[in-house]
Amino acid sequence: MNKATCIMLECAVFLTSVCSILAGEPAPVRADHPAIPPLDEMAGEWIAAAATANPPDVHNFHDMLLVSRDLTSFFCYPEDCLWEETLRMGYPPVTLTLDDREFPAAEFRWYPYRALRRNPNCGGLVVESDTRMINEQRAVLVRVRVSNPGAEARQVELALAVPGQLQADGVSVLNTTQRIGFATAISPAQSPAAVTHDNGIIRWCWTPTIQPGGEQVLEFVAGDGHAPEAQAVVGAVSQWAHAFAAQFEAFKRCWEQRWTDAFTPGNPHFSGHLPVLTTANAALTRNYYMGVASLLAIERTQYPVHPRSFVSNGERPPGTHYVWDASLQDTVWALLEPAGMKATTRRWLVQNVRITQTIELTATKGYDAAHYDQMSGSGYAFNASQIFQLAFDYLRLTGDLAFLDETLENGQTVLKRMDDIANDWKTMVLPDSPLENCGENVNLLECAPAYIHRVASVNAQNVLMMRQMALLYDLRNNPARAKDLRAGADQLVPAVMDLYKPGAGVWNGLHKDGRRVELRHCVDYIYVGNALADDLSPTMRREMTDFVKRELFTRDWMRAMSLKDAAAANSDRPDHGPMGAFDGWVPLTVGAMWRLGYPRDAFDFYCRTAVVTKEGPFTQAHEFYGPDCKKYDAPVRIAERQGCFRECIDGASFTDVVISTFFGFSPSPDGKIVLADSAVSRPFRGTLDGLRYGKRLYHLTAGESGIQIKQTPAE
Repeated sequence: MNKATCIMLECAVFLTSVCSILAGEPAPVRADHPAIPPLDEMAGEWIAAAATANPPDVHNFHDMLLVSRDLTSFFCYPEDCLWEETLRMGYPPVTLTLDDREFPAAEFRWYPYRALRRNPNCGGLVVESDTRMINEQRAVLVRVRVSNPGAEARQVELALAVPGQLQADGVSVLNTTQRIGFATAISPAQSPAAVTHDNGIIRWCWTPTIQPGGEQVLEFVAGDGHAPEAQAVVGAVSQWAHAFAAQFEAFKRCWEQRWTDAFTPGNPHFSGHLPVLTTANAALTRNYYMGVASLLAIERTQYPVHPRSFVSNGERPPGTHYVWDASLQDTVWALLEPAGMKATTRRWLVQNVRITQTIELTATKGYDAAHYDQMSGSGYAFNASQIFQLAFDYLRLTGDLAFLDETLENGQTVLKRMDDIANDWKTMVLPDSPLENCGENVNLLECAPAYIHRVASVNAQNVLMMRQMALLYDLRNNPARAKDLRAGADQLVPAVMDLYKPGAGVWNGLHKDGRRVELRHCVDYIYVGNALADDLSPTMRREMTDFVKRELFTRDWMRAMSLKDAAAANSDRPDHGPMGAFDGWVPLTVGAMWRLGYPRDAFDFYCRTAVVTKEGPFTQAHEFYGPDCKKYDAPVRIAERQGCFRECIDGASFTDVVISTFFGFSPSPDGKIVLADSAVSRPFRGTLDGLRYGKRLYHLTAGESGIQIKQTPAE
């Protein structure tokens, strides 16, 4: 069986499943809860191209594309890094002209399953294009609608031009030069009136007369593969072009089914599911469900670590997974895909906490066991605490305590490895302080030159790890080890507290030369507030929160770093500097503020941020821009500069904080506590339906009297 036949069989199987849905046959399981928004309601609004830094994208659960600033071309680079210093085209550009004139996209609109572009004035005509993919295939579908809003009929020459070699059918084009070692085929779905060939540029031409209020539709398909498979690629693209309408609608149906599966107990795709949020608060609804849509975009089904994995971003090399990003949405991950979370956690637990920044989900084995002194490696200082947290949260959220006794690739049990990670910080201590030396800029925020060496955030997490490890030893009937860990944590707390700057609400860093440097960054608020909420005095809690509200919060978003930080002028990265924030910082700050005793302030700010989703999903970072970028009401957009990408795994933390904080779902490892603060009055009304814990489903109701919980048998 040749490659083309294999591709066609894969398509046939997929189309058969889609056709059964279109024909009304019931899917194996469907969530019919009326509170789940239809997928189309998750779309963004039309955004002016001039105000857009990072145009919309499309994901097909294997790869992604980003649309270009014209009306028909796109950036797509399957099985490789889409973004290096700049975006890489991958596929040859397909250019649309009207009467020999090319027009740019004037507006963009994001949907989970498509990217729209339009220009309302193309010589008196309106052009709108709709770009989609095919599920898990290296294929792109583009539909172009040219409409006539005028009062008179218009005859127009429409042309699509693409570089390459005309094929034997006299229509299809093959390009083997755009991306070395690969072949790309492009074919229109409608037969052109004429085909011309000029210096390697193939033009498909149509000359319709468009009546007033009427339109002309053009469609084309592009697909690629390795160069030796060129003719198989041509054949596959030709078949997809002949079935364009079915493929076009099938991709939407695929996304709708994935959306339904995410909220359906016992669904045929995920090993778990997410609860359904019902509330009259539109902003809360928007952020909760947009967090899910953002996560589904970066699901990948082709990697051997687990067939349902989540990459950090779509633009990075295949299977790239950052533990720091992934750990921000542990509750969502454990509920939606516990099997995949466990498999990925096993890979992370054996990694070197001092050298590893990422793992590749393409590999199922391998680790570096060397010891690196004083952060001589390039690993993130947060890796230890976040790898530990990944495992700890998996254990408490799933109840899979048998995981503690499983043996990892390095020969250690999970329990022993977690103990080693929780105490590894002790190897990084300098003589003048009991605090961990967290390393240099590359090991921390990468763009904050003073945020180095002994910082409160990482050291607070060291306290938390030891306390959490003690809870696990309680379950393993080892009170002596638990006592030692708690004592070590308690001894470290005063050293962390000594970094606080009274009256300012911020924390100092202790540089290895002994200097104390004031740091005005959200990271200390987040990670100290997360780990040491019960150790902080009421005055410290209030001062810390006042600092965040005064210097970090804006009308619609937040600054990762205060404009008053001494390093602000030299820290202009959108994710960690003063001109924007890593999207994950927003819900983490909200969660910390709630824990520090300010739930209404936290909730109100969370809801204000929903306005950014008019551009689309949560991403790596949103930035402030324009002449008012330093003001409270600074405009916000999705960032692209300095390597900020579109959907990011941290986007699911907007969903996570609703479940784990607003509704208080925070089980203890022993299972005796399910809700963390059920008696605390909630600043909203709403319910979570179908929240799984153990073998049961729960219904949570939130309101002024706190959280009420009811359980029902799992389906």
